[in-house]
Amino acid sequence: MNSVKNEFNGSSSQYVIEDNFASYRAFILENCGKIIEFPAGTCLSRGGQPVKCMYFLLNGTVKIYTVNIDGYVRLLGYHKKNTIFVLDGLRQDQNAIVTSEAVSNIRVVELSLQDIRRLCKKNYEFFFDLLLYYCDVLRLMCFDAESQSIDGVDTRLANFIALYMQSENYRRIRYIPMSQDNLASAINASRIQTARVCAKFKQEGIISIEKRKLIINDENKLRKFQAKRNEEQC
Repeated sequence: MNSVKNEFNGSSSQYVIEDNFASYRAFILENCGKIIEFPAGTCLSRGGQPVKCMYFLLNGTVKIYTVNIDGYVRLLGYHKKNTIFVLDGLRQDQNAIVTSEAVSNIRVVELSLQDIRRLCKKNYEFFFDLLLYYCDVLRLMCFDAESQSIDGVDTRLANFIALYMQSENYRRIRYIPMSQDNLASAINASRIQTARVCAKFKQEGIISIEKRKLIINDENKLRKFQAKRNEEQC
């Protein structure tokens, strides 16, 4: 199972989850239902509504977010290929907490509670890795809650950039494909606050901004900024 590491602060958290179950892809396909395709924009779970199952993501990207009473979207992270999402589906008698929406066209396999039970009985290693996976997602949520409640906007943005840089998607394209609105949602800040921090980081040579692109120009400066903020909090 893919380990998830954050070399900047020692936690096992990242905003883009990918390939955690790559080694079980064939196993899941052999033992579960047919492949289902959904177009971009499809909501596979919605906060406050019950969900009947989880999903194994074969291809595409799914974003996970919450929406408050005023319609404000709070981005929590992304799932990419070979991951399991709609984890609320393990509690089929309760409403989902978060919303899961396809960013691109996706191909998935439905996983019912019975499917999960059968997979775990057939392969104890899968059962163990599923536990680790839930632990990784829980750690991500705890890290996110801690950073949102304690850190300033500049620290939250720096941490988000550092975490995103560890994803397979970033290593492939070498930039963060998000607008400032998306960034603001991801770090739980206003667009104005986020724009100010982006301007500050740009002036310091840490990043540059293009249309729906955040490009990291100097990783060393980013690390030094994080180290300085960590020292100030100690």
